Amino acid sequence: MTGTAIGTAIGQEQRDEAIAEALTAGRSMRAVRKDFGISIAELDGALERLWPIDAVARLRMIKSDLGKLDRLTQVFYEKALAGCIQSGLLTVRIWERKHELLGMNAAAKFEVVTAPPEAPPRHEKIRAAIMRLTEQPPVRRAAIERIDQLGPEKALEMLGSPQPRRLNGGSPNDGNGPLLDDDDAVDTLSNAGHSEPK
Repeated sequence: MTGTAIGTAIGQEQRDEAIAEALTAGRSMRAVRKDFGISIAELDGALERLWPIDAVARLRMIKSDLGKLDRLTQVFYEKALAGCIQSGLLTVRIWERKHELLGMNAAAKFEVVTAPPEAPPRHEKIRAAIMRLTEQPPVRRAAIERIDQLGPEKALEMLGSPQPRRLNGGSPNDGNGPLLDDDDAVDTLSNAGHSEPK
């Protein structure tokens, strides 16, 4: 920086400080502009340099305010413990302000969702269907063992060709029919061996 640039920066800083003093003393923006002979853009530039409003400046301001609130809380909390009701109320107000600054003032919401008691969970339906498939009556188990002994070809010769199965009393399903969605498949498996419709 050259000597004239440093002098200009010092001059600008001193002018900004004088503007800040005039504003904090209660002078209007219009009066300050007139006293210092500056335009609206120059006044805005001075205000931006004096009190910047960006994310970093906001965080700095919040941290500063939190420190001041902590000091106030300490003083009035002690008075409240000594029995001063007004100090107790003020302490609570300070805590509220602190929570607002930190974004902690939103009420927590809890939503309780329960399943209807008569509907078993899906995993229980699947478990029951698997158990029914593995726990076959002794006669059926004996028939399956006999077919295994004869072999599939000999068993088909003796019994004839298989008839298509009907799902839940509906039309025959030869494997080319409409696909079942997951819940229908579970219901079909869980109802296998039961005569009552879904």
